[in-house]
Amino acid sequence: MKKCLAIFVVVVFISPNKGEAQSKIEIGFWTQACYQQVENGKGDHNLNDFMLRRGYLSVKGQPTAYLSFFTHIAVDRFGQDGLDNPSMGLGTGLTFRDLWITLDLDESFKVQAGRMYVPLTRNYGTTSTKSLLTTDLSFMQGGIRGGIFYTSKVGRDDGVTIWGNPFDGLFQYRLMVSEGVESSINPEDNLRVVARGVFNLLEPETGWFNQGTYLGQKKVMSIGAAFDSQNNLTLNNEPGQDNFIWTMDAFFDHPAGNGAVTAESAYINLKNSTQANNFAQLAPSDDADFFYIQAGYYFNTPVAVGNIQPYFRYETVSIEQKDNTSIFSGGLNYYLKGHNAKLSLDYTMIDYSEFENQNIFTVQLAVGI
Repeated sequence: MKKCLAIFVVVVFISPNKGEAQSKIEIGFWTQACYQQVENGKGDHNLNDFMLRRGYLSVKGQPTAYLSFFTHIAVDRFGQDGLDNPSMGLGTGLTFRDLWITLDLDESFKVQAGRMYVPLTRNYGTTSTKSLLTTDLSFMQGGIRGGIFYTSKVGRDDGVTIWGNPFDGLFQYRLMVSEGVESSINPEDNLRVVARGVFNLLEPETGWFNQGTYLGQKKVMSIGAAFDSQNNLTLNNEPGQDNFIWTMDAFFDHPAGNGAVTAESAYINLKNSTQANNFAQLAPSDDADFFYIQAGYYFNTPVAVGNIQPYFRYETVSIEQKDNTSIFSGGLNYYLKGHNAKLSLDYTMIDYSEFENQNIFTVQLAVGI
């Protein structure tokens, strides 16, 4: 048992020469296990699904003051009924979900190369899934049982990102050039360009991963905007299609009363979709608009051995010449030790215009160090 626990502690190697930079390696593990009941999940019958929603072994190292690396070795949705894509770490597979090298020349200028988040949205472009406000991501960004509306390798892509935090963190920028859509859909093998900028009006968020809720430990008010572009694609058998997405988002987290309030909202405009989503009837070459708003309140006063945080989310999907879809979510987080030990309950209803509504109930336990 002691040997098993030892791999999860931080190991620090100090250089024998005082003038050299400190080198260190950090290793950690984090996982979510959940049960979902899905109404009409198998035709006309309910689906009862036990799964490992996420499992991450993380390794972070910094051999010099200017160079560092990071990786998540991950499995996702292990045991989900009807889903198995081993090469992407979905189902029975185990893969490098994140894997990059960073050249840190200055806090305002860093170069990151490898597989990493697509810096488009806040909800799944900068926020760590280890610290979400809601039980899972928004439905159109891979949460609950939905899919991701943009091209990705489970929310990531392979490429190079230049990013930094100039003006003492008042502003953060990220500029990515990556592969995006590949194979016959991209006959000229054109690259993808994604750019994101964020103004931090209170305390800055300067890391690669942000938190979805800070539990009263930080005062944040940020406004972000981004775009994602890849040209001359073949979508729905139509060549010469340009995929373009733009988005704006706002995030607020601040102590209030006997706790802290968290609120987040975003609008996303999509032209010539590259992805399909059966829940929302999204198909390649569709134009669509997405909107979501979510909020929660964290109570400082413990209940038994933990702290409570109720939340809600409302999400809409509007696809040109198709009926709208609305997704309502409400739930409760029970924190035993911050984000490292958390029990969550979630109820989600998918409101279709032409079909019968679908209800999904989730119980989830997250544990990590």
